[in-house]
Amino acid sequence: MEAPFWGYFIGCLKMSDIEEKLSKALEEVISTKGMRVMNMNISNSSSSPSIKIIIDSLKGIGLEDCAFTSKLADDLIKINDYFDDYDIEVSSPGINRQLFSITDFMLYKGFMVKIKLKSSMNNQKNFIGKIKNIVEENIEVELDDSEIIFDFKNIKKANIQEI
Repeated sequence: MEAPFWGYFIGCLKMSDIEEKLSKALEEVISTKGMRVMNMNISNSSSSPSIKIIIDSLKGIGLEDCAFTSKLADDLIKINDYFDDYDIEVSSPGINRQLFSITDFMLYKGFMVKIKLKSSMNNQKNFIGKIKNIVEENIEVELDDSEIIFDFKNIKKANIQEI
């Protein structure tokens, strides 16, 4: 069953509010270890919510970083009484890491990226090129024979492409 357009409510909190509060609380602690929360998603499609957290660090992410973040998230969920029964999955972004924010695009300036758009540009939705520049909400990408500027709000999904 899909969530209604306003999201699931747990007690007085919407699911998106829980994601935001949990993400901020995690970020506060893991940032002291040089890590950051890249993305968090809580889906409530089964009897128990599934919480997926992607973390990153300039030094890379190891198993111990995932275990630490998982335990921390578990403690925060229990302390705040968000859910009784749930699953947590913490992972690194992987080789073809997804870019979730303007900050991610800035960190990977100069890298090859595959971009999928919400609305087509020049009669296409999929592009592969090198991240050239980021100005406010605009991502400039160098394609094989041209350059194109994408509005960040029109990007449905973007992943780093390994060469």
